[in-house]
Amino acid sequence: MKDLPAHLEEGTPPDRSQGRERRDVQRVIDHWLRNTWGKDCVPLLDTFDFSPMKGDWGHRFLLCGSDAVQSAVFVIYGGDFARLLGLPPKAAAAIPFVEQIPERYRPVFSEGYSKAMIESSPVTLKGAVTAAAGTELYRAAFMPILLQPNWSKQLVFGSFNCRSVGPN
Repeated sequence: MKDLPAHLEEGTPPDRSQGRERRDVQRVIDHWLRNTWGKDCVPLLDTFDFSPMKGDWGHRFLLCGSDAVQSAVFVIYGGDFARLLGLPPKAAAAIPFVEQIPERYRPVFSEGYSKAMIESSPVTLKGAVTAAAGTELYRAAFMPILLQPNWSKQLVFGSFNCRSVGPN
């Protein structure tokens, strides 16, 4: 008789989280687009529906700041996001986010944040970075949300995922 895969023997489903994580970038973009009121429009915080993330932000995050990326802070982020970047479970809003994330990802987040603020549309980034354990592939999305139409501060909503692909 042929041996059963471990997940069938143990009665647990196979791990499909990697595929879900890859698609999360597109899901957050689609969600952001559903919250706009027209083409080339940035959604307002007052009308943005965050209810799908209630209790589970996963790989998602929310930043608040002005044009200067160095002063932007985390408002909230998910547990999966925190684990990937070695962050505490709750966002530390008093410290600029670029000082909290690993140095290898600072250029990625700085570019995504800045482009989202300038372009007023979803920004997707993907690539590879070198980490101590090897190469990591990443995917990220950054999308602006207006606090108020004439305010200098905005929110940037996004999703980030990375995975190790082996030694350098």
